Order: sequence, then C-alpha cells, then structure tokens
Amino acid sequence: MAIVGRTERRLAFAIVLTAVIPLIVSIYFANQLVDRAFAQAFTPELGEHLDQSLGVYQDLARSLKEGMRHQADAIAARESLRSAALLRQAPAAQQELAALFPKYPNLVSLTISFPDGSPFAARDRGRPVDNATEVKLDVKRPLGDGEDAPELLAVFATPRARLDELERTSEFVSAYHHIERARVKLKRGDLYAFAAILAVTIVVAVALGTLLARSVTRRIGKLALATQAVAGGNLDVRVPEEGNDELTDLSRGFNRMLSEVEVNRARIEFLQRMGTWQEMARRLAHEIKNPLTPILLAVEECHRKYDGNDPHFRKLLDTTLEIVEEEVGTLRRLVGEFSSFARLPRAELAVSDLGDFMREQASYALLVQEELEKRGAAGPEAANRVGVTWKIPDVPLPANLDRQMLHQVLSNILRNAIEAVLAHREQGHVEVSVMPETEAFSLLIDDDGPGVPETMRDSVFDPYVTTKAEGTGLGLAIVKKIVVEHGGTIDVEEGPLGGARFRIRIPRLTSPAAQAAREMRTTLSRSGVRSL
Repeated sequence: MAIVGRTERRLAFAIVLTAVIPLIVSIYFANQLVDRAFAQAFTPELGEHLDQSLGVYQDLARSLKEGMRHQADAIAARESLRSAALLRQAPAAQQELAALFPKYPNLVSLTISFPDGSPFAARDRGRPVDNATEVKLDVKRPLGDGEDAPELLAVFATPRARLDELERTSEFVSAYHHIERARVKLKRGDLYAFAAILAVTIVVAVALGTLLARSVTRRIGKLALATQAVAGGNLDVRVPEEGNDELTDLSRGFNRMLSEVEVNRARIEFLQRMGTWQEMARRLAHEIKNPLTPILLAVEECHRKYDGNDPHFRKLLDTTLEIVEEEVGTLRRLVGEFSSFARLPRAELAVSDLGDFMREQASYALLVQEELEKRGAAGPEAANRVGVTWKIPDVPLPANLDRQMLHQVLSNILRNAIEAVLAHREQGHVEVSVMPETEAFSLLIDDDGPGVPETMRDSVFDPYVTTKAEGTGLGLAIVKKIVVEHGGTIDVEEGPLGGARFRIRIPRLTSPAAQAAREMRTTLSRSGVRSL
C-alpha cells in the first residue's frame, strides 16, 4: 500500500475543508429557514381558525340535511295528503303532491307507495339527479299508523360544490394538523439527509483530493529525484513531460535546462581542451622552430664547403641538401600551422544579420577554388571543375557573429569540400544553404564527394585527426572552436548529394543559446582559460 505523503494529506484536507465548511453553513441556515417557516406557517391561531372554518362547513352540511328532513316531515304531516293516501284517493293525492312540489326548491321527486311496493302517486321535477353536480338525499316518512300505512319517499338534491368544498377543507385541515404533529420528525429527517450528504461529500472529497494530490506529488517526487541526481553530477537524467499543466511546463523547462547545461558544459570542456591543445601547439612550435634554422644552415654549409671531385659524394650532398630543405620547409609549414592554431583569438560576437554575411561569402567561393589551384591541390582549372551554389533566404536572420572568424569557418569547410570532391571525381558540386529553425539557423554545406566515414564522424573535429596525407588535423578543430564560441554546434552527416553534409547551427539573437554564449566568455575568463 502506498504511503500517503504530507502534500497529499494537506491537499486532501484542504479539499475536505473546502467542501465541508460550505455544506455545514448551508445546513445551519437551512435549519434556521425551516424553523422560521414552520414558526410562521404552523401557529395555534391558524390551527384554531382552520378548525373553526371546518366546523362552519360541517354545520352547514348538517343544516342542509336537517332542513331536508324537516321539509319531508312537513310534507308527510299534511292532513289532506295523509287522508288522500289512507283513503286511496289517487287523484286527490296526485293533486296534493302537485300543490306541494313548488314550495320546496330542493325536491327532485315525491312518491307515495304501499308496503307491498305498489306505487300510488308520484311527482318529480322533470329531470333526474345529476351526480356530477348534485348530491341527493332520500327521506322516507310514513303517512299513517300501522304496518299497512302508505309511505312517502322524498328525494332532495343540493349542489355538490358545497359538500365538495367541505371535503377539501376537511382534508386540508387534517393534513395541516398531521404536518404540524410531524414537523419534529421532518426536521430530524432533513438533518439525517444533510448528514448523509455531508458524509458522502467527505468521502468523495478525500478520495478525489488523494487522487489529485497523488498525481501532483508523484511528478514532484520525480522532479526531486532528478534534482538530486543532477546535484550528484548526472546530467543525463530526464523527467517525464506528462499532462498539460504548470507541472508539465516545469518538467519541460527542467529537461530543457538540463539539455542546455549539458551542452554548455560540453562546450566549456571542449574549449578548455582546446586551450590545452593550443598551449601544447605553442610549445611544440617553439621547440621545433628553434633548431630548424641551425640544421638547415649546417647542411648548407657542408654542401658549400665541399671542394672534392668525388661525384658520388657530391650527389649525396645534393640529395641530402634537397631532402633537408624539403623537410625543413614541411616542418616550418607545420610550425606555422601550430603557431596559427596557438594564436587563434577568441570570437568577439556582435549583433549582425546572418543572411547579409552569407551573401557576402558567396563571392569568396571562387577565391577558395583559385587558392586550391595555386596550391596545386586541385589540378588545373579547378575553379571551373567544382560548382558552388548558394541558397540564402531573403529574410532577416539576426544573430551574434564574429564575421571574420565565421568567414574562416566557411572558407575552411569549403576548401575541404572542394578538395574532397576533386580527389574523388573530375567534376563536382558543392551547395551552401541556410535553413531557419525555431531557435537557430542551420548552415548546410553539402558536397558530392566521398563523404566522411561514419566511424570518424565523432572524432573528425578533434585536433590532429585527419584523413589527408599532409594534413595536421587542426582545420576542423579550429572550425568547431569558432562555432562553439558562437554558442552553436557543428556535425557531419551523410548529405543528400551523396557526400558529406556539414551542419552548423548558429543560435538566433534572442535564443537561450545565444545568451549562454555571451555568458560562457565570462565563465571561461573566470576559470582561467587564456585568451587564445
């Protein structure tokens, strides 16, 4: 079972408080509201008035029924009607009923019958009782003494609305008293319901708070572990960039920071190594340069002072002088390259437009080819055997540049590319292009030469690593140093033309890498790396 952390407990507790406090306040005010509502709605005076109203309706109903019974008694007590019924004088009885009927508006019918059920006389209003709107009352009264005396059946009708109102009033008063008696139970039930809601809210809030807190603390824990690893010197660690919130932004920024720190550390280490190599080259050039002149002078002196006639010895001296002069020239050229490498200055960056700079460099391609022809490295008409095309976008490309040193970078790579092409084929092509990226500009130099073996692509920029028979391996090391001091990177890949592709990334003016390049100068100065 996972241990709940302090942050999870705090977040869960905060969510519970946020959910529970408003609910408790709501219960309190709801209870007060119910109490006020009951206090206003259920008062003794209101109950008494309702009971009195119900009594009035009940009295009215009783009086209606009693009135109808009294009317039946009055009709049955009429002597002329009784005499006609007892003497079985039907016409006289019918006449009496007709005379009596209009006097009682609620009458529906009057019927005189004998005990055997045979009708004797009857009178009605002409329409039956409408059960939808009327309520009838049957009243029987004897018209004489004895078991064989005739009987009067009087049927009365009264509007149903009166009695329905009585029934509704009775139901309302009964419900009112029932609610009044049950209001304590109702309040208790409401409180139980609110308590149940509160309990469910607490459980859901705790579960939800724990889940939310765990998703946050888990990522915070990964960040903490990664920070500890970085503190131990491990810059390869990365944290997952999952989600879409501020923690994700923090993780993305943390990873990006580590990448930049790793790149900057690699740059600083490379420049420090270059400083060491330059110091070694300076000392090596000094140690080699000093004895070269005495050696050459001594050999020349021996050659000049020999006056003998031995042709074999003369030939030996001539060969020796030629070899020494040639090798001394080679060593001097090597010393010159070592000295140039040792004296290579640090890039002085200034705000410039990379597009304008590249358009200026396009005119130097022909000069590079002509220089190769003069050096004999490319054979006759080298300038016409390798075509160089330039693809530069016509948009602003702001960056921090040392134009002179970046010119040296392009010249060096172009010279190497042309030499590689002409060593591989009679005619070839080199293409230089600029590709804007999100935070950098990529300078691409592609050729259709033999390319760089994959096994050498990681070491080709190290000092004294070369594939040329007469090379010193310093040219690409100088190129990488200049690019790194610009805050950029340089890589060699397989190019689309079939040969090598050198990819140089120069950071945009406002990018973090450009800012890091400016700060790196201060760091190197404080760390004791000499100005080269």
